[in-house]
Amino acid sequence: MTAILILVILILLLVLSFSFKVIGTLLKFILKLVICLPCALIMGVLGLVFCCTLLLIPVGIGCFKIAMNILNPLKICPI
Repeated sequence: MTAILILVILILLLVLSFSFKVIGTLLKFILKLVICLPCALIMGVLGLVFCCTLLLIPVGIGCFKIAMNILNPLKICPI
């Protein structure tokens, strides 16, 4: 009887951990889509505007670097 109870608890924990991993992945994707992508687009546009002026080219390049860091925070595929 005890072995069956332990087996049921282990199966329940396995299912819960899998569902938490799936939900965490979905929440991470939604966060990147809703928050990080618009921020990166705004920084890219600001970088483009700053690069059009002669004195603010270093600031524009910095904006492009920030936009790339927002989109790829772990530097998985370098550009």
